Amino acid sequence: MASSNLEHDPLDFVTLDVFTNERFKGNPLAIVELPRGNELGQETKQRIARECNLSETVFLHPPPLEGEAHDRTCDIFTTTQELPFAGHPTIGTIVYLCREGNTAESTIQSVTLQTKAGPIRARFDHNLKIAEADVPHNVRIHHTPVPAGSIIDTQPSLSRSATRLGQSCPLVSIVKGMTFVLINVLEAGDLAQLAVGGPCIDPKAVQWDDGWASFTALYFYHIVLEDEAARRIHLRSRMFEHMTGEDPATGSAASALAAYLALQRGTAGTTYTFSIEQGVEMDRHSVIGVAVTLDGSGKSVRSVSLSGSAVVVSQGTMFV
Repeated sequence: MASSNLEHDPLDFVTLDVFTNERFKGNPLAIVELPRGNELGQETKQRIARECNLSETVFLHPPPLEGEAHDRTCDIFTTTQELPFAGHPTIGTIVYLCREGNTAESTIQSVTLQTKAGPIRARFDHNLKIAEADVPHNVRIHHTPVPAGSIIDTQPSLSRSATRLGQSCPLVSIVKGMTFVLINVLEAGDLAQLAVGGPCIDPKAVQWDDGWASFTALYFYHIVLEDEAARRIHLRSRMFEHMTGEDPATGSAASALAAYLALQRGTAGTTYTFSIEQGVEMDRHSVIGVAVTLDGSGKSVRSVSLSGSAVVVSQGTMFV
């Protein structure tokens, strides 16, 4: 009789494309359902995430024995590490949980995700097919920006944008553990000239505030149109990270950028809304929505809301 090396029951999984309503666009996501009483260790989760080989994989814990079935705990892994929060796994998980839960009483369904960054309260609009999440945030603009020259060293095509870049680029965290260098390019066409596959940035150029060393990626952006009266801003963006290369849609980076831009405008008590297109150059067009509300001083962020669509692509069973 052949011996079995199975250590756990088979695991159900599903993949979705997130920040899009069209399959094979947006950012792919894997969600693995964890059966009750058969928890996986960190090492096993990490190995599964490497096997999935996507920018993120979500491990969805079973619903509580008491309380709301759609209040769920989820763990978010890249191919190399666990993250406290990430945007496209959040939106994809909300869509997955709520996609078949419409009721006659309301077209808006609520769900709470418990993440390492804290609880995320969210809603899904069954008419619009849009998920919206109240993003946990602890926005920090680090004291030492990243020298623009260190960006141009790895992206020589940006030398023509040196005037726009100035001497440095802000280093911004949306929560502790998720940090981005925000790089404003001169024209949307400059985004297409960015080189993929080379070194991301010299690590010595990134100086976090004390206690804030973390995952850090480059987020290039261009403001396409700004309606100052309506506080609406439309942008194009690209994201690069040294392990995954380019990411087609990055909700955490979009949230960090939106928070930073709102704080730069600084109108107290105002909500700024952002529509950010990403993944165009990868042929994985994505649309990320972010709304940022400032507090009464205009110097701090009161709330960050992330929104987008997702569509199921595949489902199956995984043997561990």
